[in-house]
Amino acid sequence: MSRLFLFIIAFYISSCTANESLVYKVQTELQTISFDVVQKKLLVEQEIPLHLEMLINQWFNDNVKINGFEGDMTFIITNFNQETTLINNGKRVDASLSFRVNLNKPTLSSKKIVEGTVSSYGTLEGDFSLSDFDTVIQNTQSDLIIRLSRDLKSNI
Repeated sequence: MSRLFLFIIAFYISSCTANESLVYKVQTELQTISFDVVQKKLLVEQEIPLHLEMLINQWFNDNVKINGFEGDMTFIITNFNQETTLINNGKRVDASLSFRVNLNKPTLSSKKIVEGTVSSYGTLEGDFSLSDFDTVIQNTQSDLIIRLSRDLKSNI
């Protein structure tokens, strides 16, 4: 009984370490973006996976900065799509995320809209567990947020 307990504890710790490593990697690759507005808001128009929701919220809260005297910015996730397909001796996951940024400065009668779509994929071949494929899915979702931050920074 105690060996089983030790195995479960060791497995849990190694899982946490892998997840922390993934989160750290994502945090270091995210671009910081500044907007010349005084208020920011995040909207997600559809249900998205929990891991992706956490990453979006973390990126928006930590890396989307505001430094203006007027106006507001609304960042909207307009669409998320994820598909899993069978490939020769494995599986592939394709994910895409569409977004829109509304910048509004009423006193200047200025409005700007930036729209875009980012996509990523991951594959796993050979013998693997469902847990291994879940990791591929999370890595693909993490890559989406990294690509989103890069794409948005280059368009603002």
